[in-house]
Amino acid sequence: MKRTKERIDTGHPEDRKGISGCRMFDGEDLEFHNRVKMQMMQQKEWIEQQKREKQINHHRAKEEDMCYAKQTEELNRMRGMLEDENNKKRRDMMKAMQEENQRLAKEKKDKEKREKMDNLENDYQEIAFAMDPYGKNPMPQNYHEYAKSKQIFHKPQTTISSKYYVSRSYPKKK
Repeated sequence: MKRTKERIDTGHPEDRKGISGCRMFDGEDLEFHNRVKMQMMQQKEWIEQQKREKQINHHRAKEEDMCYAKQTEELNRMRGMLEDENNKKRRDMMKAMQEENQRLAKEKKDKEKREKMDNLENDYQEIAFAMDPYGKNPMPQNYHEYAKSKQIFHKPQTTISSKYYVSRSYPKKK
């Protein structure tokens, strides 16, 4: 007799004996429908699992994108605040520098004016001494009193030449 391989799902060869011993043959798949049904169920379960994983990954990616967008927005807001603060400091610094420059310019102008007045006073004293070296004719003590008594005021007048502006000082005419 020919020996065949025994399979677990086919049962023992002695079970084949009976009224019809040819109920199952080697290579015949009696569990085909059950196996296909089970494979379909497994495949359906795997598909559902993949859908859940895909959905979880999608939610995770969406959450990461939202976190990134929120972080970017916070960074932009912080950068904007820092830029505004920096611009304010720069404006304040420029304003302080402008005020300091104006103060220095005013000091310089006042100093030049004092020097000019001192020069005029010295010139007046020299002229007064040259005209009356012995002090016989009383003259005003300083140039300011003399200018007030004679109504001499220095008013700069600007005239236009061909290329340049020329500034000249003339005494006031009566």
